[in-house]
Amino acid sequence: MSSPYDQPQPVLGAITDRGEKIMLRPAEMRDVDAILTACTDPESQRWTTLSPGYDRDRAVGFVTDYAPGWWARGQGAAWVIADADGTYAAQLDLRVLADPKIADVGFLTGPAARGKGYMTAALRAATAYGLLHLGLERVEWKAHVGNVASRRVAEKAGFTFEGTLRAYGSKDGRRVDEWIASFLPADLPADAAVEVLG
Repeated sequence: MSSPYDQPQPVLGAITDRGEKIMLRPAEMRDVDAILTACTDPESQRWTTLSPGYDRDRAVGFVTDYAPGWWARGQGAAWVIADADGTYAAQLDLRVLADPKIADVGFLTGPAARGKGYMTAALRAATAYGLLHLGLERVEWKAHVGNVASRRVAEKAGFTFEGTLRAYGSKDGRRVDEWIASFLPADLPADAAVEVLG
């Protein structure tokens, strides 16, 4: 039986609530500088598990190894979210867990693209793709307690908040509480579809 992973990682299209077109595409070498800027930004460092020593080599490794590795292993996808001009704005991972019917999402938005609705639109598209095309039955969002911006994105994308996981995450060598929300197939609109551009 064929698998979606037998084909190249798809490029997805989406439209923000403001009507702007965005694209979810594989990472490219032209994204390295923007990835480095996003991953060393203080807000990104504050709320993610990125190490303070994130450097250009790590950004290159994201493009050449980390991002394509998820699709190559059949364990999900890592996309760059690009604006209408194809320029890096953010990144989003859809990572299949030990249970192959469940995935979680991780994302960060570059400083210049925050507040434009790109991530909400991208999260809707990636989640729908996972449920409709990868056979997922649950997509989870988690974030350190207090990451209100990330929670707002998840809830605007249709995720249902489920509660707090005590001491579930790790940050700077200490255990931290995490929020969790989920999206199930029943949460999809009846006319749900994903724009697959290639």
